[in-house]
Amino acid sequence: MDVRRLRAVDVKLGVETIRRLKAPDGYPVPSESYFEIFLARPENVFVVAIDEAEPVGYLVAYLLDRIDCQQPMMFFYEIDVASTHRRRGIGRRMIQLLKAVCRQENAMKMWVPTTRSNMAATRLYASTGAAPLGNDDEVTYAYSRESFAEPPI
Repeated sequence: MDVRRLRAVDVKLGVETIRRLKAPDGYPVPSESYFEIFLARPENVFVVAIDEAEPVGYLVAYLLDRIDCQQPMMFFYEIDVASTHRRRGIGRRMIQLLKAVCRQENAMKMWVPTTRSNMAATRLYASTGAAPLGNDDEVTYAYSRESFAEPPI
């Protein structure tokens, strides 16, 4: 299993990942030219999990500047793993890579929205160091800067 952040040179793999994992749910497949621009922007993070040369998971996040301090924050927007590959630690590995990006970029925090009724998401986020904020069904999980530390071996 290979988990990595895609760059502009990986445009074909990125488009294929969207085609395989997101388009079946009704989402359009971006053009290669658009996706190359997306991947070239350093604030856009697209992580892919690849098993035997096939994309089986992806994660999308955005590094955002703050007005009140000189550290960015990471908006963890979306994660998905193919149903055939769930419960194998792939989501955890993609989040660990995103946390490494946060360390590299000196991000002050990261957050991801979900709903409490999305049990798979809430378990994944909690198991990777996030804490829920709020008491409603719609909830944001926040990762503190301390949670970006390398996990113990």
